[in-house]
Amino acid sequence: MNSAPSNPVVSVAEPVDRRAWLVLALLVASTFLNYFDRQILSVVKPMIKGEFGLTDSHYSLLVSVFMAAYVVMYPIGGRLVDTYGSRRCMLVFVSVWSLATVFTGFAGGLAHLVICRVVLGLAEPGNYPAALRASALWFSPARRGFATSMFSAGSAIGAIVAPPLIAWIAVKHGWRAAFLIPGAAGAIWLVAWWFIYRDPAVVAPAVGAGAAVAPVARPAWGEIMRSRVLWGLVLARLISDPVWYFLLFWFPGYVQERMGLSIGQAGAVGWIPFLVADVGGIGAAAFSDRLVRRGMAPTRARITVLFGVACLAPLAMALGFLTAHLALTIAIFSVLAFVCTTWLFTMAALIADAAPRAAIGTVHGISGAFGATGGLIFNACIGPVVDRTGYVPVFIVAGGLHLLAS
Repeated sequence: MNSAPSNPVVSVAEPVDRRAWLVLALLVASTFLNYFDRQILSVVKPMIKGEFGLTDSHYSLLVSVFMAAYVVMYPIGGRLVDTYGSRRCMLVFVSVWSLATVFTGFAGGLAHLVICRVVLGLAEPGNYPAALRASALWFSPARRGFATSMFSAGSAIGAIVAPPLIAWIAVKHGWRAAFLIPGAAGAIWLVAWWFIYRDPAVVAPAVGAGAAVAPVARPAWGEIMRSRVLWGLVLARLISDPVWYFLLFWFPGYVQERMGLSIGQAGAVGWIPFLVADVGGIGAAAFSDRLVRRGMAPTRARITVLFGVACLAPLAMALGFLTAHLALTIAIFSVLAFVCTTWLFTMAALIADAAPRAAIGTVHGISGAFGATGGLIFNACIGPVVDRTGYVPVFIVAGGLHLLAS
């Protein structure tokens, strides 16, 4: 991964306004809902396959159309955020993806599922540039790694809570209820966001906010696309993000279909890798903040952490040979999930450090789109490969991508 130019070193952590922590809590909640809603399909996959007569290739199609829409909307969402701000954009994004989740509960077949997944894919990616922009405005560089890791941790929290809760709802009330109930929860978040969130310059000059300064002109597309910083981030995410998407969309079904667990048993253990990922990713991002406070340039601190955890990823290559060892399988999945979240959390902080403040959403959107493109390509191969040869080739590739991205 190419090193981005270093910003001035920040060695002292500034105090943070209390409102910033409330904003951060809302960002964690939105990211939680974002990942929870997209995870529902992977948990109830065996039920839906059975009811509609679908194969793994059909499921791969559902993931692929979601990812294709995600790729298209990620850079557009980022530009919209830089143009209209986090407040207005998040109201639209969360409303649309919540409705898409609810309508999935009324699906009558593959075509209906495809439409709902496309709409979900169009709405969900905008959450990330909007959240990153908000955290960059409210938190200084010496706190930014922790702040971005916390709101990003909402994704892993969603992945932690999703398997047991969705499994319980599906067993008790059917798979359709597993979409209807979580989708409706988005309305509660929307009310809170409407009343609470404002940019710091709108509220007042916030103590410790990262950007309570005069507005900055937004760079043109051409200027952004010529940036070496952007293309270093793009290549890193193109190569590394597919592993996270693989974990999200295939892990719950894998432990049910390949290791013989029931949906309830899968729910009982499926949260473990994501809990490890959450705690570990936050810790790694906080460690990069500590390096910054001790005098290391922010970009160098982030890249040091990225390379260090990437060295753990090759453990995943053993997964295809451990179908009789549940505990060891969960442990290795946990390590791989930790690597993924550390990269996601720390890359977000790296973008906030290195990108122009007026283009944070756009840069994050473009890099996220390329990451989702990698996920789309990888996923499109997984279904046919699994149908023909099993998971061994998939795990071998997944275990090497983070080191390659480094």
